[in-house]
Parts: sequence; structure tokens; C-alpha cells
Amino acid sequence: MRWRGNRRSSNVEDRRGMRASASRGGGANGLLNLLPVVFKLLGFKGTAVVATGVIAYGLFIGNLGDLLGFSTLQQGAAQVSSSKPVKQSAKERELVDFVSVILADTELTWHALLQKKGKRYEEPKLVLFRNSVKSACGFAESAMGPFYCPGDQKVYIDLGFYSQLKNKYKAPGDFAQAYVIAHEIGHHIQTLLGISSRVRKAKKGLSKVEANKLSVRQELQADCLAGVWANHANRSRQLLEKGDVDEGLTAASAIGDDTLQRQSRGYVSPDSFTHGSSAQRVKWFKVGMASGDMDDCDTFNKFDTPVPDQRQFSDRISISTGDHERELAATSDVDRAYENKRSDIQVSGSGVVKRLLRDDDEGTRHQKFILKMVSGLSVLVAHNIDLAPRVANLKEGDRIEFHGEYEWSKQGGVLHWTHLDPRGKHEAGWLKYNGKIYQ
Repeated sequence: MRWRGNRRSSNVEDRRGMRASASRGGGANGLLNLLPVVFKLLGFKGTAVVATGVIAYGLFIGNLGDLLGFSTLQQGAAQVSSSKPVKQSAKERELVDFVSVILADTELTWHALLQKKGKRYEEPKLVLFRNSVKSACGFAESAMGPFYCPGDQKVYIDLGFYSQLKNKYKAPGDFAQAYVIAHEIGHHIQTLLGISSRVRKAKKGLSKVEANKLSVRQELQADCLAGVWANHANRSRQLLEKGDVDEGLTAASAIGDDTLQRQSRGYVSPDSFTHGSSAQRVKWFKVGMASGDMDDCDTFNKFDTPVPDQRQFSDRISISTGDHERELAATSDVDRAYENKRSDIQVSGSGVVKRLLRDDDEGTRHQKFILKMVSGLSVLVAHNIDLAPRVANLKEGDRIEFHGEYEWSKQGGVLHWTHLDPRGKHEAGWLKYNGKIYQ
């Protein structure tokens, strides 16, 4: 992945220097534990008299919680901070940077996508820990793997999991690691949209088997949303390199319920699935990545959505295909938008500079030129040079790649917003020429 040098998120919370305990503390020492004995000896009235006296005494000394055992009960799962600096290898330090960059990239994607739906994206925290951690969802150990807690809207991950992903689950690579983060962020999206709470309510009164089916669909939707992020990370910021997609698909397959059950106990029990089979997880990740549209991730009502065929999938992600195939795939966005008379839609593509035009200096300045697609369609590019660098030394006949917002016209359409929007109202666009990105 091309992640180095990219923006880091300020939402990483480092708890690797802290330890959490799962002990339940002072329940055994509190006077509440003596109530059954007192009740047996003194009866209801006698117990009431004793309890009144104890409460009055506790209030008088200002330490009722300790007297009854409440405070130590609360301390049992407390997180204890260490004054020592976190010891980390150079490799772990780089991994922390990587996690921060990927989190920042998910923030860019989901701010833009939710804004288009008239919703506000609330950025989650990502907590790094070692061995164990306390969250609003309770105490957790590293063996549980990464998780998202809707109670505090935080993602929790022990970086040691990535070694397991590589060695135990045979899913190496930085994109496999990014997929894990994006999946948990998918659960955050579900929380913000109210999907998680609806699933919890729907589970009430259901049998274990039926409740598991809902859990599976919720997890597969998070896989699909992870794919949506990957689509936009590649289209908007060209984060992916050849081989990255295979890493993500390998990771999705490696942590399927059927694969894990077969490895742990030698047989598979579909009724006990909570995350989905390997094939299902791969399918829904591919659905999200092929379309980049979160509306396609309705695993609750569109569960039978077909798997994108290999050519469609390769064409849409435009990474590992050959040059000619990639060129055809890249122009298909614009061709479809033109044929369907669509405007205000994100497109990616490439074309040959047919004609250079004079800059538009009225108001905001724009560098303008005509691109000819493989299909023969011509598109006017209006590149804002007040907000982005000018494409230097551009000549007629040169090839240029783009990602921006398309506006339909009979002549072929206009491509604009090929740059970062400082107000965050439009998805980040770019132009790529001679290996350099102008954004």
C-alpha cells in the first residue's frame, strides 16, 4: 500500500502502557455479602434495623461505598496506568504509524460519503493495547482479537494480532491489516446509522440459531463497508498497489467461521456461525469494493446479491489488470454517466489530451483541456488551480488519469473537483500525470 507520508489521525489512543484486571474485587469483603446470614439470624425486622444502622454509619463517615463493597467492585476491572514509557521495536512503531494513517483515510472516506446522505460522521477513537483492556463493553483479552465497542464508540486492537493474522491465519500484508481496521470502522458506521441497535432489538425473543443469522448479516455488512472504503481509498487517493486486493481477500477468507471451526475442531456447524463463511465474507467485501456504494451493502434485504464476476471486479478496482484493460475499465465510469445523463457523480478514468484550452481566469482560476476517452467520448476537464497545483508541461497527445465529479452535457460532459475540497463537501479528486498526482 502507498501509505507512507499520508496524514495521521489524531484519534489513536495508546493504552499499551496500561494494564487491566478482570478480577471482581471486593465483593467478598463488602457487608452486603453478610445480609443472608443476618437475615437468617434476625429475620426481616432485625435485618432492616441493622441495615439502617449500617447505612447511617456509612453516611456519617462518608465511606458507605467501601463499607458495602461497591468501590472495590468497581475497581476490579479498572485500568491501571504505568509511569514507564512504552517500549516498542522499530517495527511496532511503524505499525502504529500505519494504523494511524489507515484510520485517517477511513475518516476521509466516511466524512464524504455520509455527508452526501445528509448525515454527520462522528470520528471514533482507536485504542491500542497489550494483553488486556477495559472498554465500555467490559473486560477483553487479546485472544478475542480486534473489536468495536458501541458503548464508547471505540475500536480496540492489540498490534500482536497482526502477527497472528500473518502466521496463524496465513494472511500477510499491509492491506490485510488495513481490512481489519476498516471492518471494525464498518461496525461504527452501523452504530451511527442505527443498524446495530435495530439488530440488538430484533434478536430479542429469537432462538440462538436465528439470532446468529442476524449476527452474520451484520458482520457481512461490515465486510462490505470495508470494501466501500477500499474502493474510495484507491479511487480518490490511489492507496492500493498490485497484490493488495489479494491480501484483503485472503484475510476475509482466513477468518470465515467455517475455516476457523474446521481448524479448531475438525468440523463445521453452520447454525453456530456468527460472522459468516469464508465465501460469504469474500463475496461481501468484493461487493463493496466493486461498487463503492454503501447502499449495495444491505445484507439484511439483499442477501442473495450475486458475487461480482472476476472481470467486473478487476475492472472496477483498476489495479491488477493490464494497461489496455485498465484503460477500458477506467473510462467506463464516464461512459456510463454520459449514457445515463448523470451529473454530480464521482468518476475515475484516463484519456488522451485532445486539446489544450486557455485558462479560465474569471473568478476562481481553472486549467482547462479536452480529454478523449477510448470510447471516443470527449470530456472537458476544469482543474481548479487556486486550490491545486497546475499540471505542469501538459501537451496534446499526453495521457492523464483522473478522479473527480462529472457533470453531464450533450458535448460529453465536464469533469471538475479534481482536487481536495477544503470544506469537505466533495470527495477528494486528483489528476495524475507522468507519475505525479495533482490534488
